[in-house]
Amino acid sequence: MRIFLFIILTVFAAGCITDKKIPKGILSQNEMRKIMWDLMRADAYVTDFIMKDSTRKHDQKAESTLLYEQVFDIHSTTKETFIKSRDFYESRPDLLKVITDSLRSDERKVQQYQNHKKPQPDTSLRKIKLNRKLENTRQ
Repeated sequence: MRIFLFIILTVFAAGCITDKKIPKGILSQNEMRKIMWDLMRADAYVTDFIMKDSTRKHDQKAESTLLYEQVFDIHSTTKETFIKSRDFYESRPDLLKVITDSLRSDERKVQQYQNHKKPQPDTSLRKIKLNRKLENTRQ
């Protein structure tokens, strides 16, 4: 009976061990993060700029597809490899969580950077301020 209990506990313990190895042909977590970041930026670009351009008629899906292909070319990968990798990470939530957490962190960094940038005053306003400073120093 003890041997049977030992075997069952060993099987359960082995089942709890997670293998963090990435199979061959799957993009690394860092590569996936970079590609997903660029794909999100491409989507934002299409939504915020291209679709709002009233001078041309646009097909959002076609524009997105074009930008996606450019992103895959930049990262030296293919759509098929990305989809295969995405499916793998979706089947492994523990590994996908690392990617999504780093994407959130990247987004927070961008927002912090944008919030801390000082807006540049208008050129005419700068000239007025400079003239006032010059007048004050002369007096």
